[in-house]
Amino acid sequence: MAELRRLVKRRRERTEAGKFVIDGPRLLIEALAADLEIVDVFVTPVIDLWADLGVSVDAPVWTMDEGVLSKVGSVVTPQGVMATARIPDPAPLANGDFVVELAGVADPGNAGTIVRSAVAAGAQAVVFGAGSVDPWNPKTVRASAGALFRIPLAVESPVGERIGADPRQGDPCDQVDLTGPLTLVVGNEAHGLEQAAAIDRWVSIPMAASVESLNVASASAVLCFEVARQRFYQQSY
Repeated sequence: MAELRRLVKRRRERTEAGKFVIDGPRLLIEALAADLEIVDVFVTPVIDLWADLGVSVDAPVWTMDEGVLSKVGSVVTPQGVMATARIPDPAPLANGDFVVELAGVADPGNAGTIVRSAVAAGAQAVVFGAGSVDPWNPKTVRASAGALFRIPLAVESPVGERIGADPRQGDPCDQVDLTGPLTLVVGNEAHGLEQAAAIDRWVSIPMAASVESLNVASASAVLCFEVARQRFYQQSY
């Protein structure tokens, strides 16, 4: 339990151990479907992995007393299942023609939501740039709803034109051609992208004048699906 607690709380522990924590039955199912290497599974006495979840796990399964997992986990309402899994090796290069890069995104919930939008919109890789939260933070994993298991995490993003999102500059996103190879770069929650960032083109999201900006996760979803919309439209005609 001590190791599990450290893996939940500390990025350094996750990095050194090469393991991260899965909190909840749905995420365990997603991890198994993605063929991640499960190291250990922890369940409460009322949970039967096969009878309740329909899964079998090729890893030790430890039954814990009621209340133990709730003290270790990161969720408000414990779900009776936790596991540890090996952190996948990062992809040396991003493949494909649509990559999403997080540049200083600090909130794990935002980061996980961005990954979920990227996967849903058809991105082929995600980059967690310098200053961004650990992708294997339990809250990031949970916010991604398993999407983090289904997309390569690249160590760099050499794909196409670098598109930067900014609420106050750049052409409206629906007036920019986003059908070619590109890397969509989104910045920090409070400060956005640095003006000196390595950006080829800035885009903005049209919105009511009374609204200054969108949350980075919301803005990323809009931009990801604008990329998807344009590409779907292009393929349809």
